[in-house]
Amino acid sequence: MGLKMEDAINRIGRYLRSNNTHPRFVNVNNQENAAAIFQQFHVGENIFKSVPDFSVPDENLFEDVLFNYLTDAKGTVFLTGFTSYYKLHGEQKLRDFLNRMMNIPLIDTHLVVVCYQCEKLLSKPDTRYSQFIYLVDDKPESLPQLIFIAPNMPVQAEYDSVEGIQNIAGHIESNKTSVLYVHTYKHKSSYPFSLYTIKEQENSFEALCNLDLSTGQLKESYGTEAQWNKALDKVHTYGSWMQYISNVFGTYTNLEIAAGSWQSFDTYKQWLYFIALKLYGVKNSWCLSKAIANTEKSSMLIRGVFRSILTIESEDKNFWDFYSERKHLIQSFGNPDAEVADYCAMVKCKGKYTLYYLTDASKAERNLIFETLTLYADKFDRSEIIAALKNVYPALYFYLQPYQFNNKLLDSYFQEYKYQKVTNRVFPEFVKVVDEQAEKREFNLILPARSEKIDAIPKQGTLLYFMDAMGVEYLSYIMEICRRKHLMTYTTICHCELPSITSLNKEFVEAFVEGGATLVPDKNGIKALDNIKHHGEDEFDFRNNKLPTYLSRELEIIGETLDKIATKLMSGDYARAVMVSDHGASRLCVINKKENKWEMASKGEHSGRCCPISDIDEQPPCSTEDNGFWVLANYDRFKGGRPANVEVHGGATLEEVVIPIIEITYSPGEIEVYLLDKNITFSRRKKDATIRAFSKAKLDSLSIRVSSLNNEYEGTSSDGHTFTVALPDLKKAGTYSVDVYYNNNPLKSGLKFTAKNSDFSERKLL
Repeated sequence: MGLKMEDAINRIGRYLRSNNTHPRFVNVNNQENAAAIFQQFHVGENIFKSVPDFSVPDENLFEDVLFNYLTDAKGTVFLTGFTSYYKLHGEQKLRDFLNRMMNIPLIDTHLVVVCYQCEKLLSKPDTRYSQFIYLVDDKPESLPQLIFIAPNMPVQAEYDSVEGIQNIAGHIESNKTSVLYVHTYKHKSSYPFSLYTIKEQENSFEALCNLDLSTGQLKESYGTEAQWNKALDKVHTYGSWMQYISNVFGTYTNLEIAAGSWQSFDTYKQWLYFIALKLYGVKNSWCLSKAIANTEKSSMLIRGVFRSILTIESEDKNFWDFYSERKHLIQSFGNPDAEVADYCAMVKCKGKYTLYYLTDASKAERNLIFETLTLYADKFDRSEIIAALKNVYPALYFYLQPYQFNNKLLDSYFQEYKYQKVTNRVFPEFVKVVDEQAEKREFNLILPARSEKIDAIPKQGTLLYFMDAMGVEYLSYIMEICRRKHLMTYTTICHCELPSITSLNKEFVEAFVEGGATLVPDKNGIKALDNIKHHGEDEFDFRNNKLPTYLSRELEIIGETLDKIATKLMSGDYARAVMVSDHGASRLCVINKKENKWEMASKGEHSGRCCPISDIDEQPPCSTEDNGFWVLANYDRFKGGRPANVEVHGGATLEEVVIPIIEITYSPGEIEVYLLDKNITFSRRKKDATIRAFSKAKLDSLSIRVSSLNNEYEGTSSDGHTFTVALPDLKKAGTYSVDVYYNNNPLKSGLKFTAKNSDFSERKLL
């Protein structure tokens, strides 16, 4: 029968006061009684020893050190925790320890071994030793389950934990716990006979699986040990993956919203976003759903986004919606160069349809757009390419849009020229037009010289942007950029002097200087376009790169210039900006690669586009004589001239000589437009219906659409304010509604006029 705790303490006390040095064994079954012994006897010179005193961190007990100590010890020694320690090694090891302690020879030492829940082994000893065993009659506590985890793994706050094997026993005998986490490098296999239930949790991922069952949807390979460690700590803090992810990203149900902040995420947060997508998906993002379904690593998420569109056929009715979502995402993710390069290699699997799967979001993709157009333009109708570019490369789309010169030759010529420049080819039928114009040179008849138009432009309060080598081919793009920035333009189309070189075409600069204009940046103007056309770079040089990829940079330069113009005009310090070009340039002349047969006394200059006049030479029929030069008006090159790197000027083709003067003003509000004619009379037979509209702001074009008439009608004006619009399709009398447009942009809608047919007017008999 067991002892009461107070009786056991009294027996220990009598033993310590006696001369008997045989070890005593006191068995307790719970932490309260173990603590009572410590409190009662941890006084004076009594020594308490535990397992860590004879171990090193995370190693088993050094038994020899223990027994050597006891052999040499003097006084009173209490051993605590040793029986709980030996339970790790099994019942036999525990029994061996007790037997050895029972027979240890002591001379000047009183030894008390505090045993914990060893009643089964101590209750039936050899009768010779029963007097040395004190069994306390108390209620036993359940032994905890041990969970071995790596030393660096966090443990949830509600669970007890110890550092290293050596501290297990002490914790068990002093703390009530059902589960004890042990940070150790040891494995369950090291203790095959353990009397404790041991589970092995090798990493934080397994801990997360226990903490939140939704972790089972994930794979351990999704993260590194460090990532799972941090996640375990956070998920434990917040209680679940759902709460943690909601706290970090603001939601777990609309994770696509957080994608816009990707670039501000650190590496861990990007990984966590990947995990969030794996756990909760994205109902409102086709692209992210596709990407996460095909991605096994967070580092591959962006690649999954890039490649997602490749699974959709370009004929799919929702293709452009999918395309737009993906483009937005790759921009949110920062368009990393490595992923762009990977995608550009992959997308070529689409063959001629590659164009549909590219964007203008990176230089590499823009270059591939030009490469694709070069390879496959002949496989598509032109309208298909233009329609695709509206989504794929808007800037190039606007560059290719028609600009209304109100001249059939110029309208057709420059539309064809731009398309050939973009698709990197020269059409034979277009060369015929060039050759015809080389002889006719109609630009002299249909266009004024630039110098004729400069005087009429106000100079005070004006910013002059001298755009070296900016031809009229860019006008449709310029008009679109100006529209978006609330800039109004008034464009005058002129021709430059021949040869089409800067030295003969910058007379306007002094006119602006003398008139008090501000020159940006100075008299030399903006040379960026001209520098590209002359010198390019290794990537643009025609000898190294036959593609017109430089056009992207040209559009950027013009766009950047218009940005600066908008900023200056919005400040209110200037009334207007004027972009003036000295000359244009020809790409088709470069890719045509034709040197003429004429051997001149002097070598060709400006890449062979012109040649100094010599009395001993005969003028070629394809050239014109101006300013001491013979200037070629077709796509030939005089012998001796070095072929151009990118584009060429100096000749007399339309793209070299037709240049714009663009007056730009800022118009933040509505443009005031009125109908000057509220009532008109027309003859159906003569088709002479006309109407006049007035714009307070100076415009270079204006068109109207009339209710019930399926057409758009261009107005003509001599001053940019009053426009006369012919309506040859008007056949019925009545009241009509008019919508007014500028460069396809609505200026005013719902204006009214009444038309009366003069063919049915009352005839007077008297």
